[in-house]
Amino acid sequence: MKKLTKTLLATTLILGLPLGAYAASEAAATAPATAQSTATPCPMGGPMMDGKGPHHGKRHDRMMRMQNMTPEQMKANLQQRYDKIEDPAKKAEFIKNLDVRSDTMTKHAEVMKEFADANK
Repeated sequence: MKKLTKTLLATTLILGLPLGAYAASEAAATAPATAQSTATPCPMGGPMMDGKGPHHGKRHDRMMRMQNMTPEQMKANLQQRYDKIEDPAKKAEFIKNLDVRSDTMTKHAEVMKEFADANK
């Protein structure tokens, strides 16, 4: 009896797993389109920015908010972030990184301005 049970169990697993995998793949292939797949693409473009990418939510939304900030809002936001940092070494690192980023942004802005002036 024990041998018969083991044989039936093995046979069921051998036949059942491929059938289950086939049924699951058919169900996925014939599933109706969800709201996720019909989402409008991200305005920033890129392969991972079609609403499905793993990084779409946080960093990208922060970038869009920062672009829409007024200078006063930007200054208040930076001050709030700076005030949250407790370690003096981390504060110094934050200021250093901010300085490097601002230099890079300034260089990019100058190149864009030159390009726009040259192609008017």
